[in-house]
Amino acid sequence: MVPKSLIGRIVAAMWLLACVVLLVFAFKQRHIHDMPEAFIWLLIMLTFPIGFFGSTLVGLLWGGISSLFGLSYHPFADLIPIWVVVVALGYWQWFIAIPWVVRKLRHP
Repeated sequence: MVPKSLIGRIVAAMWLLACVVLLVFAFKQRHIHDMPEAFIWLLIMLTFPIGFFGSTLVGLLWGGISSLFGLSYHPFADLIPIWVVVVALGYWQWFIAIPWVVRKLRHP
């Protein structure tokens, strides 16, 4: 699950740090009304292309679950499930799936 090369580990650590900084940004700016939109778009940029589809799917599912159980909207708390799933998908995409495909193409 962790990249094997030193450069890969450094890039993965920087990417994960950027994702955590984005979550801290969302917490600090939770009272600004446009923060959720900025957060989602920045998260999509970090995890593109899978983050676009993942954030849409999780957002719809979380919205349905919230409605079903009568949970009220909270600008920060409602972003946490999206962040967890999209960061996991993004990590899988960038540091597991793409390197695997590259290795298979180099050494068929």
